[in-house]
Amino acid sequence: MNASRTCLQLVVAATLCAACGSADDAQRTPAETAANVDGNAPAGGNTPATPPPAAGTTMPAPAAPSEYDVEKKWAEDHGVVIEPNKTTVIGKRRGNDARSDKYEDSLVVFEADGTLVRFVGTTKPAQMPSPGSAVVPDVDDDGRKDLGIVRPGIYRAHGSVTYGLPGYERNSFKVTTEDDESGLPAWRDLTGDGVFSPSEKMLSEQRKYTISGIYIHYGFAPAGTTLGVDTYIGPWSVGCQNVQYKELDAFVQAVGGKDATFRYAIIED
Repeated sequence: MNASRTCLQLVVAATLCAACGSADDAQRTPAETAANVDGNAPAGGNTPATPPPAAGTTMPAPAAPSEYDVEKKWAEDHGVVIEPNKTTVIGKRRGNDARSDKYEDSLVVFEADGTLVRFVGTTKPAQMPSPGSAVVPDVDDDGRKDLGIVRPGIYRAHGSVTYGLPGYERNSFKVTTEDDESGLPAWRDLTGDGVFSPSEKMLSEQRKYTISGIYIHYGFAPAGTTLGVDTYIGPWSVGCQNVQYKELDAFVQAVGGKDATFRYAIIED
């Protein structure tokens, strides 16, 4: 009798346990229950886990960054934020900080539409000043003209102006500070050797020397550009920034047209 009662109690207990499962268990379909048992889906989920790739499977390589993204990172690593939907031009200055009659630098245009265009250019003076030049001042009053170079920094360039040899004026852009001041921070060649030495840089910064009348305008081809009966060779500047004569129209288009205003930064590369 006791044994029969014990068996009956076990049967009733088993029946109650089967009826007391969770509501989630009660609502699962047989397929879901099987999936949970097999370990192919998390408990309570309906989607089987993605199986691992088969041995020897080659996964696709991540996409390489675009030229725009590479140059943008370089600029921002050097302190220049490339703002979306705006034009920014970076003058990458290369070589020694000295007068140069070669195109050693690059003007990198980040266009407002997210594309990138590069131009050969120069951010350094090409010509030494003549003794009687009114363009280059004698900043330390020693009787010698002191050639200037715009210091690395962030500026603004304004269109709606022209510059060039008489009769051959073309579109250009006047460079100012971000506050639209025409005097830009400059280093001055105080010894007249065409080199901006560490000591000259230090004195220029201490004395807050500036340079004005700075434009982005055309220079001439390395092999020469003929205008009228004369041929002119190489960069043409005592402080301005040059794009080659044949590439000026493409540069103007890239920055947004002849009336454009854009951020212009000079960075030592």
